[in-house]
Amino acid sequence: MDTLTFLQHYWWFVISLLGALLVFLLFVQGGQALLYRIGHTDEERNLIVLSLGRKWELTFTTLVTFGGAFFASFPLFYSTSFGGAVYVWMAILLCFVVQAVAYEYRRKPSNVFGERTYDAFLLINGLLGPLLLGMPSGRSSRGRSSRWTASTWPTRPEGVRR
Repeated sequence: MDTLTFLQHYWWFVISLLGALLVFLLFVQGGQALLYRIGHTDEERNLIVLSLGRKWELTFTTLVTFGGAFFASFPLFYSTSFGGAVYVWMAILLCFVVQAVAYEYRRKPSNVFGERTYDAFLLINGLLGPLLLGMPSGRSSRGRSSRWTASTWPTRPEGVRR
């Protein structure tokens, strides 16, 4: 196996692994949307937030690592597919910032907005976060022809052929 083929297989493996981990962690993030459905009392909601609260950093880190690996392996596809979704990526970033603030200040004794406001922030983020992350990935596959190739190289092209 030549070096180019090995690198393409390696990057597809890394991207697939990170993408699968990101999808799993988005299910955890989507669990915030069930905050009021599952947690009926303040104590139950607090336990749900405590169980989900430590995983948001891993979701954000996986998202950034997935984007970096995708850019490193296929920069032209990355720039053309995700470049048009700048406003969606900014909304995703805003959702993660709101989520971090909500986890940090939800139970502070002297917070200005109260615990219910931060619970509402978590609920909104649990609904919008996975939805917004699905928008660029759906946009990236829209309008593609049925003949897929992984990359275009000066040498013989490698990738999935139909």
